[in-house]
Amino acid sequence: MGTITDRCAIVGVGESERSRNSGTTPLHMALDAARAALTDAGLEAKDIDGFMSYNENDSCTSHELATYLGVRPKYVKDIHGGGASTEMLVADAVGLIEMGEMNTVMIFRSMNGSSGQQVGRGYDSDMLQTALSGGSYIIPYGSASPSQWFGMFATRHMYETGITKEHLGHVCLSFYEHAQKNPRAFLHGKPLTMEKYLETPDISYPFNIHDSCVELDEANAIIVTASDRAADCRQRPVYIMGLESRQCHPHAHYWEDTSQVAADYVADGLYQSAGVKPEDIDVAAIYDCFSWVVLRQLEAYGFAPRGEVGDFAAEGNLKIGGKLPTNTAGGMLSEGYTHGMNNALELVRQLRHDYKGTERQVKDCELGICTGWAGPDIAGALILRN
Repeated sequence: MGTITDRCAIVGVGESERSRNSGTTPLHMALDAARAALTDAGLEAKDIDGFMSYNENDSCTSHELATYLGVRPKYVKDIHGGGASTEMLVADAVGLIEMGEMNTVMIFRSMNGSSGQQVGRGYDSDMLQTALSGGSYIIPYGSASPSQWFGMFATRHMYETGITKEHLGHVCLSFYEHAQKNPRAFLHGKPLTMEKYLETPDISYPFNIHDSCVELDEANAIIVTASDRAADCRQRPVYIMGLESRQCHPHAHYWEDTSQVAADYVADGLYQSAGVKPEDIDVAAIYDCFSWVVLRQLEAYGFAPRGEVGDFAAEGNLKIGGKLPTNTAGGMLSEGYTHGMNNALELVRQLRHDYKGTERQVKDCELGICTGWAGPDIAGALILRN
């Protein structure tokens, strides 16, 4: 694994407008994000020979995006997936570039996640077959949405470790605070207080609306290339130091053991591949479909011991200026939601010091972690450096 360190880099990132109702197609939004990423990198569409995406039957294909950009790709890949797919496709891109199959790869996610197909839509008849492995054992009994599935894991973990609603609230307050510094965040201009957080009714215990990601219409894009080519791009390259692309829970029906999540199996290989330790990380992009998911991953990746992770957040360590500034654009809880890719875009911008001279920039950050969570069952992560 260590042989991949610094051999590839992220050289461009871009996004479309984000909204509750785009009034357009995922292809249109993907083109906006792709063109923004190309401009960011100082590249032309003809420089991209590989296109990859992930979707949940709610997007355009990689071949379509390439066609409307005016290029014939050498390689396309579209996978069915949500969280942790960004990390997996970056790993796939690195492998194919190292093999010599491709030179430069564009990875994108485009979705009308508010006006179209919503992940958190609740029960429908298709979910018994498509929602999750073993879904027929839980959905008929009322557990029919991600907030209910993850809520069961969260409740058990809170019982075992002493995490409280206030601890969850501190995660939300930290990310909402970051969103107020980001004019492109969907909840910019809508600050959150602990009083307001605690007064908000739960959707599914322990989660209220503030604990939950904002489902929006938007697209994101990332460009990956070999390090020798990266030096010729417009932006400062952000190098890929280490990765773990797709670790799994020991049991396919992960309800069998709620004490473990897939992220518990990622950290050792990740840090070994990059040759770093948790204490070396300056800035983080932690998958935040729900507030508790952040705390559980902070524990899994070694940033706080089991039983102390709630206090770690309460002490302000996730804020800019804290020990581990996290999701500094607002994250999926308050900026936007593309199954985690928007968090990766922000991490790249932080490591390039794009916000230098403003209160939004994490001072002197050089090393960052980006985590993906497909659920308790699948997880992956990247370590990036400037």
